[in-house]
Amino acid sequence: MSSIIEGKDLDPDPFPALLSSLAACTLSTLRMYIDRKRWDIPEINIFLNFYQESGPEFTTTISRSIRFPTETEEDIKRRLLISPEKYPISKLLKNDIVINTTM
Repeated sequence: MSSIIEGKDLDPDPFPALLSSLAACTLSTLRMYIDRKRWDIPEINIFLNFYQESGPEFTTTISRSIRFPTETEEDIKRRLLISPEKYPISKLLKNDIVINTTM
């Protein structure tokens, strides 16, 4: 039985899990690209924020910020900024999603 039903609200929050999958996809793809290009970028930091607005249309916004603690050339940053839009989870989240449920 779900703990929410029991009134304890102890079930895991699904939104951090969603953001974790986006962060993991972003990090692994960036790391692969950086390593393939042999750029000296030893650390990548990803910051994500999720919020929803209701109104005439229900809107979900995810803000993603990618930072490197070491100095990184602007040209490399521009090239890396193009890639996040091509990541599998980014593509999935930007498309219309149909969920078919059966019992």
